[in-house]
Amino acid sequence: MQGVSTSRQLMADKQAQGVFSWRRRNFLIAFLFVVPALINFTIFRYLPILAAGRASLHNYSLLGGYRGFIGIDHYTRMFADPTFWNALEVTGTYVIMKVPLEIILALALAIFLQREAFGAGLVRSAIMAPLVTSIIVVSIIWAMMYHSEQGLIQSILNAVGIPRQAFLSNESRALPALTAMMIWKDVGFSLIILLAGLKGIPATYFEAALVDGANKWQAFRNVTLPLLKPVLMFLVVSQTIFSFQLFVPVYQMTKGGPLDSTKAIVYYIYQQGFLFQDMGYASALSMVTLAILLVVSLFQMRLLRSDY
Repeated sequence: MQGVSTSRQLMADKQAQGVFSWRRRNFLIAFLFVVPALINFTIFRYLPILAAGRASLHNYSLLGGYRGFIGIDHYTRMFADPTFWNALEVTGTYVIMKVPLEIILALALAIFLQREAFGAGLVRSAIMAPLVTSIIVVSIIWAMMYHSEQGLIQSILNAVGIPRQAFLSNESRALPALTAMMIWKDVGFSLIILLAGLKGIPATYFEAALVDGANKWQAFRNVTLPLLKPVLMFLVVSQTIFSFQLFVPVYQMTKGGPLDSTKAIVYYIYQQGFLFQDMGYASALSMVTLAILLVVSLFQMRLLRSDY
């Protein structure tokens, strides 16, 4: 009997070893698929962040290299720099204007387009086209459309009896004009994500809500929105991060003007690092911007966290 129990134990140990080796083999295969992404993030994300953190503590320029350790002097200078605070305010205003409007518009379009009505494919294609168009091309075209004398938008305004309006050269209209362009450019991305989220909600939930006497608005508020919360969290966080990186439209269309009304934080970092050759200060600005993004993203994820 003892020999039989021993052999059974040996067979169980072999089976367990086989299971663990199978798990280990699958883990290794999965890890090999992840390795290229890890290498990419290490080379193009994590190492540059470490390099920027080091540069922010030195007098550093692209031409002169490291010229001495100065500690937190760049950070002290930053908090006394009114242009930095203005750039941060411009960026925050842009994010607050763009992200909610884009997601609301994308949600309305997604609800409309989830029904396979006639022409829905054509509408989807028209919305997706700006998404795959180069941002520099979009910026050039919209700059011509916004032209105060010969732009297309001015022609439309004149046709309905509205006098010519200055957009990019007006301090109060320049940033909203850029925001409108970027919503048009990026709404397709949010639409794709929201359409996928809506397709993933089982129809039985809506049927149960209608049986209980809920109307369409109540079903949307009590069924659709709660189940879309994870998708909305992803969109809010990702679009906030993308919006903080506003650069190309500012560079191409306004150069931060008029009167610094469109000077976003990334454009200010570019000016300090590449135009003024103060890469140490630009690195400090980058590190603070990264810290702000991390705090904002964590707050958004906690606020929009879902239990579903």
